Amino acid sequence: MSKTLYDATIMQLKGRALEAYGTLEMLFKNPAAVPDHTAWVDEIIKHTRVLAENENAMITLQQYFGNRFNPPAPEQAPQPAPVPIESSPPGPAGPRREEE
Repeated sequence: MSKTLYDATIMQLKGRALEAYGTLEMLFKNPAAVPDHTAWVDEIIKHTRVLAENENAMITLQQYFGNRFNPPAPEQAPQPAPVPIESSPPGPAGPRREEE
């Protein structure tokens, strides 16, 4: 399997899941969006199943093939804290007088 095919599959699954999520959000905010007012629960169940199916498929694909196409970043050694640079002391106090 190529990385392009893997990425395309992940994106399609993510898109389907987001579409189902958006529909669920709409149903909860505006139940009148369902023409048959007796089918609210059935519509919610239908789109919840689509959401779960696509999310689970995406997670499974990432679990078994994710490391092949997206290897984990190498761990870097912790960097020491930067040492503050001492600045020169401020100039003389008070306003400067211009020479006349």
